[in-house]
Amino acid sequence: MQKNKLAIFDIDGTIFRSSLLIELCHALVDSGIFPKVARAEIAMEFTAWLDRKGTYDAYINKVVKIYNKHIAGKDFAKVDKVTKKVISYQKDRVYRFTRDLIKRLKNENYLLTAISGSPSYIVKTYAKAIGFDLFFGTELEVKNGKFTGKAVNLDSALNKSKIVKNLVKKHPALNLKKSVAVGDTGGDILMLSLVGRPIAFNPNFELAACARRKKWPIVVERKDVAYGIKDFKFLKTLE
Repeated sequence: MQKNKLAIFDIDGTIFRSSLLIELCHALVDSGIFPKVARAEIAMEFTAWLDRKGTYDAYINKVVKIYNKHIAGKDFAKVDKVTKKVISYQKDRVYRFTRDLIKRLKNENYLLTAISGSPSYIVKTYAKAIGFDLFFGTELEVKNGKFTGKAVNLDSALNKSKIVKNLVKKHPALNLKKSVAVGDTGGDILMLSLVGRPIAFNPNFELAACARRKKWPIVVERKDVAYGIKDFKFLKTLE
């Protein structure tokens, strides 16, 4: 049966209650593939974010920088082995709302698609483990079985709206008005704007403000309860 509805999800912070890249970096340090200094190099940004003195974007951008610095020259097979262990251990650490939504949309024959800026090899392993049809991540160059440290498709991997448009070209039966998209940051706004059923899930300030203007559903999950927010007032953190 041909699928005519798309369900597209950001992964980190939307399905997975962490970041695939963060968990992979820590696992690579624990396995000895990355040096211990790699963990120390992100400690300051992590502590600043934990203490609400810094932003999550600054933290994750530092993780990306450190990962790219240390992955060059590493053996793909060894990294992939660690990746599979990370997913095996972490795959069930998801939000209940998106976990149950994915299950329902799968039963309704949506084309389930996962997008992440994390490396494509860990996105692929994770997406398959939780039942997705398609996945998109950052392709890292591998030569002679080793990472070069270069990203092959960095611009397209981060352009989620372009990915959606390309999917429609490849699958012309897809009806975006009947499709679902779920995201949690301002970087997901263009993607959410393309579908008839956008959901801002645990949104940051930028996405929350946009969702409120556009009257998109806002869902916040805390502990074991998901709250649908129809109308609310919020304050940006004072600086």
